Amino acid sequence: MICDEVRRMLGAYVDKELELTRQPDLEKHLAGCPSCQAAAEEINNFSSLIRMNIPVYKAPGELKAKIQASLRRESRPKLKWFSRVSLPLAYAAAVLLVSFAVPWTWRTLSPAKDQANHVRSLIAAHLADINSSDAHTVKALFTGKLDYSPPVVDLAEAGFQLIGGRIDMLDQRPVAAIVYEHGNHLINLFVWPMASRKLDLDVQSDRGYRFCGWNKAGLNYLCISEGSAIALAEFEDEVREHTHL
Repeated sequence: MICDEVRRMLGAYVDKELELTRQPDLEKHLAGCPSCQAAAEEINNFSSLIRMNIPVYKAPGELKAKIQASLRRESRPKLKWFSRVSLPLAYAAAVLLVSFAVPWTWRTLSPAKDQANHVRSLIAAHLADINSSDAHTVKALFTGKLDYSPPVVDLAEAGFQLIGGRIDMLDQRPVAAIVYEHGNHLINLFVWPMASRKLDLDVQSDRGYRFCGWNKAGLNYLCISEGSAIALAEFEDEVREHTHL
């Protein structure tokens, strides 16, 4: 096995989901490759952080009964059922991944105050409160609803299409979430005032998602996407240039 092949399987291996037939070769490679050992340890540490901080909620009995009744009524073929729910499930999974990334950055940069709160606060029910490619329209969404004015920039010429914005919750306060699209991938740009816990992150990756962050003029900027690391780095450069930061 080569390192690239091993790295693609490390997530499944750490989660004990790797096919048993692949494990011997992978473990043999790990035994002789310090670099892949370190990558496996990093994934394991991140998984442990999630398990320690993710909030656990017990579903009410009424909800459980409704779900069971709905499943009993479901009589359509499995593939049709999957096509109806695959997109909502995919979005929910992406939002959860995003919510894990933020508390991890706090743990990396400074002592965590309430890790679980960050996880709970970022779980959004929708992508945007307003859908628009006009920067002024999106910026108007935040006027009067936030106690600061987040910059909203048009980056269409650089290949990053503004598609809308929403007001989200982070660190127990409302914050601006500005959404862009690049190719087939979405980029969420969170902007909020923070002088004490400043973000300073180069592009980092975990399980298919990339994120980076910085702080300027009293504002934290956190970008998260499932696109490539190169694209996210270019997006950061464009935001910095167009906001004169």
